[in-house]
Amino acid sequence: MFRLWLRRVWILTLWLIVAAVVGGSVFILQAQQTLPDPQSITTRHIKESTKIYDKTGTKVLYDIYGEERRTVVKFDAIADSVKKATVAVEDARFYQHSGFDIYGFIRSLVRNAQLGYGSGGGGSTITQQLVGNALVGRQKTLQRKVQELILAIEVERQFSKDQILEMYLNQIPYGSNAYGIEAAAQTYFGVPASELSIAQAATLAAMPQRPSFFSPYGSHTDELTIRKEYIINRMLELGFITQDEHTTATQEVITFKPKQTGIAAPHFVI
Repeated sequence: MFRLWLRRVWILTLWLIVAAVVGGSVFILQAQQTLPDPQSITTRHIKESTKIYDKTGTKVLYDIYGEERRTVVKFDAIADSVKKATVAVEDARFYQHSGFDIYGFIRSLVRNAQLGYGSGGGGSTITQQLVGNALVGRQKTLQRKVQELILAIEVERQFSKDQILEMYLNQIPYGSNAYGIEAAAQTYFGVPASELSIAQAATLAAMPQRPSFFSPYGSHTDELTIRKEYIINRMLELGFITQDEHTTATQEVITFKPKQTGIAAPHFVI
């Protein structure tokens, strides 16, 4: 009797495994059929601002934009401090994985269990975040997550790590309608992305997780400072900066550019 019961359980388990494999395969095939072309990540239209300068061509009198204020810059025009701070906080194994990081995913689950949901991050790699923002959207559905994973692997096959990081840094939101690192650097510090210090870079790298919450113009500046310090410590831990650079960064006093509300030279601009 026991053997008969065991045999039935075994047969039922086998059928469930077969059904799961077949169902999963069909689901993945359906997701693949609606995938955008990975190459479209470079040919898509990226909204940029229109800038009106003074006669010297250096002072911006007015930045015209809709919902996204953005200036796309090349990889070489972004300070190394920004690249290191971003990788440190978002995807420490970015240069080792191939689009999906199982170790980072498990680590985020453990940290979320220990510290509460959201504290350990979402476990998505920089490539997955880029694909999610640029190609498939941020809807929280299983099909979208499958598409994101497949596309992330394809993007990693077709582009170099530096190209992916460049696209990511030009894509993500930093709050105050600033999209991309150049707009963020100009908005908050009044300097180009190429001149950001380690402390400034860590501050900006802290914002994309929750742009509105971590806004320096809001009421959570203490939380922004704590996250900035965490990122600087993480950069040291990963060997991205030296002890001297760490000391300098932690001692630097961050001064934000006043929030712009008006138009310089309004008669000329209008």
